[in-house]
Amino acid sequence: MRHLKFRNLNVVYTEAKDGNLKNPEIRKEILRIYRFDRIFIPNQKHTNRVLDFFDPEIEADGIFVRGKKVPAGVLTADCLPVVITDFSSLSVVHAGWRGLVNGIIENALGFFERKRDIFAFIGPSAGKCCYEVQKDFMDDMLKRGIDKKYFYQDEKIRFSLKDLASDKLKRYGIKEVFDISLCTICSDKFFSYRKGDFDKRILTFAWLED
Repeated sequence: MRHLKFRNLNVVYTEAKDGNLKNPEIRKEILRIYRFDRIFIPNQKHTNRVLDFFDPEIEADGIFVRGKKVPAGVLTADCLPVVITDFSSLSVVHAGWRGLVNGIIENALGFFERKRDIFAFIGPSAGKCCYEVQKDFMDDMLKRGIDKKYFYQDEKIRFSLKDLASDKLKRYGIKEVFDISLCTICSDKFFSYRKGDFDKRILTFAWLED
């Protein structure tokens, strides 16, 4: 488990050795360590929806939180965990290729008025070093308007989720994008769907201090 601080923003991401954080019983240890009653985690279904309230019955892949000392997080195993904040409120997003293409970053940014004051964090996720895709996937993405620069071709085709997310953020005037630059596929520290961890997840969560 790693705990990072950026001004009054706290970001924590877990590793495989911390256990499968999809399991609520294991999450209780995180709550104990950080002295929270709960961490707000959306009902993730690869949507582009970001909620500004918590309802476990509504499918969403991002949550926006106003105020301080309210932890929100997402569960991932190759998809991007993205934290977006203006240091008075924050959003935490689970962004796979579907969410990215369908505008989940843009939807999260829609809650913030002063885009130039925003800081974004991209946590452990599939890197362009390892995220292989097929040609029909690339062709479909190009038809959807995704630039070819996000694809890297040699004997295989690889796709950069992180570069796409980072560019989307910067397009809105966000100057501070901190990418932890850890790949869940080639590192043995994390769960990875691509490596067969189909039902295991790491947790990335964040909160603001006063």
